Amino acid sequence: MNKKLKILAVSTLITATVFSTGCSVLFNKPPATDTEPPKIETPDTSAEEDKKVQEFMTEYFGALFGQNVESYKNNLLTGEIPANIKNYIAERTIKEGDKNPEVGIHFPRFVEVNGMTMLNYEILKDANNNPVIESDFIGKNGDAYLYYVRVGLKAKGLPNSLFHKYYVLNNETNVYEKIKENGVDKVVPEEDYDYIKVTAKYDVEVVKEGDGYKVLTQKEADFKSPLSKRISKLNNEFIEKRQYLDENIPEEKQQLDNEKALLEQFFKNLLALDRERMALLRAKWYEGYTGFMEFLSGLGINKVNDKEILFTDANYTQKFNIMSFPLQVNMERIESIDNIKIIQHPGYTQKNKMYFVIFDASVVKANGMIGDKVVYKYDYTVSMKNKDNKLMIDEIKLNEFYQKKDTKQSEKKDEKKEEKKEEDTIDLM
Repeated sequence: MNKKLKILAVSTLITATVFSTGCSVLFNKPPATDTEPPKIETPDTSAEEDKKVQEFMTEYFGALFGQNVESYKNNLLTGEIPANIKNYIAERTIKEGDKNPEVGIHFPRFVEVNGMTMLNYEILKDANNNPVIESDFIGKNGDAYLYYVRVGLKAKGLPNSLFHKYYVLNNETNVYEKIKENGVDKVVPEEDYDYIKVTAKYDVEVVKEGDGYKVLTQKEADFKSPLSKRISKLNNEFIEKRQYLDENIPEEKQQLDNEKALLEQFFKNLLALDRERMALLRAKWYEGYTGFMEFLSGLGINKVNDKEILFTDANYTQKFNIMSFPLQVNMERIESIDNIKIIQHPGYTQKNKMYFVIFDASVVKANGMIGDKVVYKYDYTVSMKNKDNKLMIDEIKLNEFYQKKDTKQSEKKDEKKEEKKEEDTIDLM
């Protein structure tokens, strides 16, 4: 009996040991393994990182264009990275490219556009007072991220006719320098300067350094090499002219509306000229400036809201050519002006406000039937200037005019053709 109890006790102990061992195997957690390193987000994988780069671009170009262009003259030739932007430049670029003329950082410089040489730049602001800088991610290039950046700029410059009075080309460096008089740089009077608005386009590579980004290269889009060709003021392919007045900015839209209203009223004033008055005006135009202006004033053509609107002088024969007035040969009178379109000209500047003016005119022909009218299309270029803080028309130029196709007559002809066609296809069987 005692022997049986001993066997039972041993069996129970073995069973308990095995059971407890099995449970520990079944229910114990496996040993902890190393966690994966956190994923590093980059502009090509994260919208947040892309936004960081865009904000960085705004800061960088703000610093780049925050300095006078003249201050970059030596940097342009030597490639030395200036202190005002050095904190934005990648360590690799500083180490390998600093003080190398072919460094991949292109500084602001003199550029010629539409007969005007731009000398200095200021970044434009939008209606919300934000810098006008657009940065688009293009793709990855090795460890760098390529962006296409467009910077809106207001440029201060000189028409080429004046530019060469104050600047001369250094043939050794291909850079323009101020002309000296008695050892001192010639001073440009403020009234000689004019202003335009442009977009400067750049290809920019950035690399990640620490928690932020730095510029590896910043090059003019479509740039030329070597340096001597790239810095030529005629090399302007990275510059695009933009409209001077932005309709999205209330103050500029108001100015645009005022200028358009004046132009529209001026052309409507010209309806006062019939065939007889045009003959008299032509005689006064040939006679001289005083008689010409007196005749226009007598008809009220020279005024809008009782204010004179024509800015004329002894050059009136070039600026107001008698052939530019809308009433032409074999026209009795213009009854109305319709469908008028007034568009900013690419040559619009702060001082020379240029527009295209296009309209339809209902014309009574001198040799036509009574009551018969013909529609002509007119295309003008008009420029305006401020004289003593008054907006005045400075010049009108008739680019072309032509008789519009009579759509009603064409429709009638087409209808007759269709009727004839139907008659020809009638089956007479």
